[in-house]
Amino acid sequence: MLLITYLDAAKIERHLEFASYSEFELSQQSCLIDPAPHYRVTKVTYNGHDLGYQGPYNDLFFYLLKQDLTQYN
Repeated sequence: MLLITYLDAAKIERHLEFASYSEFELSQQSCLIDPAPHYRVTKVTYNGHDLGYQGPYNDLFFYLLKQDLTQYN
């Protein structure tokens, strides 16, 4: 499971949850992006492991492409 915590425009903490990395990838490729690209991600966990990402939501996809997520399966 991929859990993304971010701050919306009002600086309210929100969460997005995807059952798998593939589900997240599909949402990105089909332009089904819930948060605005500039919203700040504060935490990303994959299968309970903190991936250490903090930054704009639009950079998260490219960050995850560079990670070896198989070690957390």
